[in-house]
Amino acid sequence: MASATTFLKFLPAMIAVIFVIIFRTPSLFTLLLAAALVFCMLGDIGMEIDLVPGIGMFLIAHILYTSNFLWYSSTMSPTMIPMLLGAGCMVLGVVFVLVFIRYLNAAGPQIPPFILRAGSLYFILICATLSTTLLLWQSSPAIFGYLPVLGALIFILSDSFIAVNEFRRKIPRHEFFIMPTYYVAIFLLSLSVFVYGF
Repeated sequence: MASATTFLKFLPAMIAVIFVIIFRTPSLFTLLLAAALVFCMLGDIGMEIDLVPGIGMFLIAHILYTSNFLWYSSTMSPTMIPMLLGAGCMVLGVVFVLVFIRYLNAAGPQIPPFILRAGSLYFILICATLSTTLLLWQSSPAIFGYLPVLGALIFILSDSFIAVNEFRRKIPRHEFFIMPTYYVAIFLLSLSVFVYGF
């Protein structure tokens, strides 16, 4: 039963990897995007074992997402306005992380220091993914550039549900909030290959 649950959790990320690989001719952009999705898949498996390896795999995934979107933005010679929007989004993201961590620590048992540091870094990296998807959208003429931005935003929402459920209070029927939002986030981020992967 546990193996079936694990399979269902990583199946969407695996499908997204296949979609990215077959949709476009391989390029640095598509390969980095596929690699990020592979680490999301590994993160799904890791979360079934323990929170720490899961966070570690997802952390690598968001380093790859951020590096990819930032690199591709640089090839489009972004103007001042997209750069300011991206930087402003990152600042707001850091503020969100600081407030959110205080909220999680405000009630119940204290979060273990290592988990707190790793989780804070992880959420900052998700915010970096959001900021760089916004930078790329505003730097390019892509009509559907908002789709990966929505994906990154929904990723933050999904992982916020996980954090609240783990460290603040149990959310009734939390799986109906966490998994659908995660699946939508993965799908929208994988659509980057359609939006930008030319």
